[in-house]
Amino acid sequence: MILHSHLPHLPHVPTFSALPRLPRLPRLPRLAHLRSLLVVAFVALSVSACHRGTLVEITSGLGFLSAARPSLAEDGTVLAAKATALVVGDGTGPTPTTLDLTVHQLQLSSSSSARPARIRSGGEIALVADHAGVAGCSGTSRGAYHLDASGATLSTYFENCRSPSVGVVGRDIGLSPNGTVAFSQITDGLGAIYRGPAAGPVAILRSGTGTFYNTISLDVSDSGRVAVEMEYFDGFAGGLMRGILLFDTPEQDKATIDTAIEKLGIGVQPPVAINASGQVAFTLPAAASFPIGGTTFTFGPGVYRATPTLFNTPKALTKIADDSGPYCRFGVVDINDSGTVVFEAALDTGSHCTGSTAGYDGIFAGPDPDADQVVVSGDSRLGAHQNFDTIHLGEINNAGQVAFLTELSASAVNPLAVWRWAPM
Repeated sequence: MILHSHLPHLPHVPTFSALPRLPRLPRLPRLAHLRSLLVVAFVALSVSACHRGTLVEITSGLGFLSAARPSLAEDGTVLAAKATALVVGDGTGPTPTTLDLTVHQLQLSSSSSARPARIRSGGEIALVADHAGVAGCSGTSRGAYHLDASGATLSTYFENCRSPSVGVVGRDIGLSPNGTVAFSQITDGLGAIYRGPAAGPVAILRSGTGTFYNTISLDVSDSGRVAVEMEYFDGFAGGLMRGILLFDTPEQDKATIDTAIEKLGIGVQPPVAINASGQVAFTLPAAASFPIGGTTFTFGPGVYRATPTLFNTPKALTKIADDSGPYCRFGVVDINDSGTVVFEAALDTGSHCTGSTAGYDGIFAGPDPDADQVVVSGDSRLGAHQNFDTIHLGEINNAGQVAFLTELSASAVNPLAVWRWAPM
């Protein structure tokens, strides 16, 4: 018989219930909850992307010409156009300054996507407008004019009667940061492109002929290089074509000029802009194919930056964005001296890509509408104009600031607002 008192003493072993309690591990989220967290994070990133840069409302109200692109000077001054007034502001004062054009018997009559009035630092303005009461004209005349910063002193670069319509000054005027001005009145091969200092006088740069036929949009650089979207006769391609032609010296022959793009059908009308180094930005609404030196070159719809090359030689184009997604359509364009290109675009996910709905969803500077956006529909900083009907690009300056105009049809809301965006 074995007695328990004879067993060796064993150490005490605690029971399971006496073990110290370990801290509770957090519960792992379910998959649905993870999806929610990801959505929230994505939205937060999207909102922060939308809010890159700062926005300032320059002016708003009735009477602004939605087809007239607002102008932007190097010092940040913005000019917006009404039919009988120009509104100028920099976003710092309580109200912008209104320059009355009726005192000069002038009225703006802009067409779609036009730049009829331009401003440079210091407030100097160049504009194209209709002029009433000119001796010798049965109706109004039309011309190009210089206006001082106060709006009080007007001088005339050129004007002629609107009837007959041949030779009437076109929709655009070019004004570079250093004060070089350019405009055109070439119609059906008659008239001329003019260039000169902003204070005047101007001189003929290129006369219209059977070769240089019709002009639409144009722009001018500090060096005086004028980029013109125009019809011209192209013997290599066999008829009347359209291109972006560059003129440097008076009466250059076609064989000696550079072009950004050429040999387009006359129905293709690419908006144009030029910077100080002569780079040209433009948009193509549809694919374009043309032969040069036995080779056919094809460029799809999109936004391009060009380094102009001699007429009838291969073109040096860099694609900024195209319609392969997420954009479906492009509008006007501008470029600054660093080569930054900004443009209007409609998004595949927006409301302007289907049916006959016109307009654009935002202004962008590259192929990614999130990373490269300036402003897009839905930006809460636009206030009542957050969900605008359409947007109109003005200009970009060398500080990277961008002027634009939003348009909205809604009750109790100013239908047009002019803005300036600046990078952070």
